[in-house]
Formats: sequence, C-alpha cells, structure tokens
Amino acid sequence: MLDLLGQSFDGACTTRNRVDLPWGNHVLACWPENYVPNEPPGDYAMNQQPLLRWFVFTKHADPQTIGRVPDALAGSRLKRAWEDIGRPWGLNHQLSIPLKLPDGDHHAYLIHRPDRDFTDQELALAALLQPVLTGLAHHFDVVTANGGALRDGSSQGLTARETTILTLLSTGLTAEGLARRLSISPRTAGKHLEHVYRKLDVCDRLMAVQKAHELGLLAPERS
Repeated sequence: MLDLLGQSFDGACTTRNRVDLPWGNHVLACWPENYVPNEPPGDYAMNQQPLLRWFVFTKHADPQTIGRVPDALAGSRLKRAWEDIGRPWGLNHQLSIPLKLPDGDHHAYLIHRPDRDFTDQELALAALLQPVLTGLAHHFDVVTANGGALRDGSSQGLTARETTILTLLSTGLTAEGLARRLSISPRTAGKHLEHVYRKLDVCDRLMAVQKAHELGLLAPERS
C-alpha cells in the first residue's frame, strides 16, 4: 500500500503515522523501509510541525498539505524550520491523508517529496482515496487483532470483507455502526450482512456469531 501511494503521487517516501494527540508522532511503517527515523530528529518540537498544527487546531479530517496550511497557524518561520529538519530525508513537502479510525488517535498516510508542493488535482485524488484507505486500514487492524485465533473464512465462502463484518458483528455493532466503522454506506453494510447470513445459513446476527464461533471463524469468547 505504501509503495502504491508513493508511486501514485510521485513521492520520494510514504509513511503510515499515528499521532497521540496532541503532539506525539510515531512512524508505524515506511516505504522505502527505514527511509525516515521513527521519531522526530534531535530536539524538534512537534507542536511546531505545520501539518500537525493544522489538524490539532482546526479538528479537520480532510487531506491537507504543508503548503496550504495558513500562516495564522504556521507562518514562514515554522515552515522554514520544518524544511531544515526534513531536507536530509526529502520531507520538505508533505501530503497527509487522515484515516478516520475509532481509537481516538490520529492516523494518517503521509506522502513526502523534496522538490515541489502537491497540486489541487493530487489533493482531490487524496480525498477520493481517503474512505477506501480508511476502510482497508480498519479491515487490516481487525484481522490483525484477531488473526491468531481466526480461521480462513473462505472455507465457508466468506470474502475477507465479510470476515471483517462478521468479526465486528460479534462486538455488537449494528448495520449503521458497521457502516460508520468501515466508512461504507448503511445499505452496503446491510448487503454484506445478507451475504454473511446466507453463507452461514442463519437468519440473524446472534445465530451468525454463534455459528462463527462453532466454525472457529471468531476468536474464542473470554470467560
């Protein structure tokens, strides 16, 4: 995923970041591998980072670039300071695509390049990709969290998405809750549920969860 994003936006580097709001930044993954440090270099204070200031103070969750952060939030002095920090790794220009995940932290994909800002067309493309990336990230997190105890749902004809739906269903989420969590429409969530019920030969969520436990498709319930 990181390399595909980098190639799509002609980036020198792409990272998946988690921010413990307001100011704790962590690089969770990087392409190319080990291209940038996991933590800010030296004594750089992340409350001075232009993009982070934008997201913290505005509470916006749409894609944004450093070059478009207003001077009222990060003036030329702060932007030059970031350029000095980022220049050795080619991080001068950044495009952030926030992931609207439910854990309370700020997650984002960041595409970095050294020589030019991102265009309006690239920002529009990032906005189109954002819900897809959010859904994929949440799917990955759910499967990873339960992976040690999950059996491949394909034995029952379930797709990877339907296995994720089933896992979330076991937590008590409604169709509306599933839709919000996966950034899909309630109608799409309902269709996924219909497919899960049909493939498991059940007629409601309680029976689906019970059948999934019997088949080993869900982690064992904790006593």
